[in-house]
Amino acid sequence: MLKAVLFDMDGTLGDTLPLCIESFRVCVQEVVGTKPSAEEVVSHFGLSDRGVLGKLLGMDPESPELPVTHFQKVYERLHPELAPAPFPGAVEMLLALKAAGLRVGLISGKEIYTAGPTIRRYGMEGIFEWCGLGVPSHNCKHERLAEVMQLWGLHPEEMIYVGDAPSDIELSHRAGVRIINAAWAGSAAEVEAACLALHPDYRLDNFNLLLPLIKSL
Repeated sequence: MLKAVLFDMDGTLGDTLPLCIESFRVCVQEVVGTKPSAEEVVSHFGLSDRGVLGKLLGMDPESPELPVTHFQKVYERLHPELAPAPFPGAVEMLLALKAAGLRVGLISGKEIYTAGPTIRRYGMEGIFEWCGLGVPSHNCKHERLAEVMQLWGLHPEEMIYVGDAPSDIELSHRAGVRIINAAWAGSAAEVEAACLALHPDYRLDNFNLLLPLIKSL
């Protein structure tokens, strides 16, 4: 019996990947004068905000000199233009899951620098019972899934994760948790083959089908 649903943020609850990419590019340009390519930025995704920024600037992500505050300001400055709102119906869907008695959490590679502004802008404050965020050194989503399982006293079959990236599928399976592959963002076609090769438990290309699917499990 399904008892909990954990969500990714970028590309899953909102089409925020263009915002993430451009925020890193603009921040690096404003700091050092050269703008990295989108491909270079994406190559480091899976790491947290400080992890990606450290890679792009050749800096220790734990260094107090890392311009993470400046990065957050760029992210918040670009947010209204590049990712003004979540996918239509996202907030209502989350609230409907909670009303149905399911526990709802967030597991994202973001850190508080970007997760916080997006949660606030998207009107999702207070919705997630638990948030597991990223670390600079590696993609830790399977660890976060194990952490929330222990915290909530659940078995893997009682949880499901919703995420858009190939790594979301791989790491969910590593944790023994089923995954719904979110394929409704504008960038989904770029990773379709990689996602299908990893055999997600479910794959949806229409956001409006998500709530009915979860309620049927």
